[in-house]
Amino acid sequence: MTEISIYQFVKEKLVTHGVENTEDGALTLQDRYLFSLFVDLERAVRNSSFDATQSAVQKIENYLVSIEKRQIMAFAYLYLKFSEFTPALIEADEYLQNGRVRKTKEFLRQISDEEMLIGLWATVKYDQEGKRLLGAVHATS
Repeated sequence: MTEISIYQFVKEKLVTHGVENTEDGALTLQDRYLFSLFVDLERAVRNSSFDATQSAVQKIENYLVSIEKRQIMAFAYLYLKFSEFTPALIEADEYLQNGRVRKTKEFLRQISDEEMLIGLWATVKYDQEGKRLLGAVHATS
């Protein structure tokens, strides 16, 4: 079985998130430097490094700000939020008699605490900013 290259993997994942559907989104594939930053993000994710992942996201943001396209950050947050580091299934909270709450989350595979942190951080960032930025991407197209 042949494994696809990291470049093809990143392209396919970005396309899955709809980058080809808008002019701003298409820039992630057309701008070679921007695309290379997404490849660096994938490398950080594959190394399961929270610090490297945050650093890669910051580099993407810095570049997008420099070209006045910060709204494209929506795709960086989408890229991380929809990954194996976020739960595939979240069950309803279970309220226990002692006042505690049990939260049950199922993942596609065993993940480390650092991988779980990456997924949680990505979810928070997408919920805080990504949804709004994605709306801006679609509004400009």
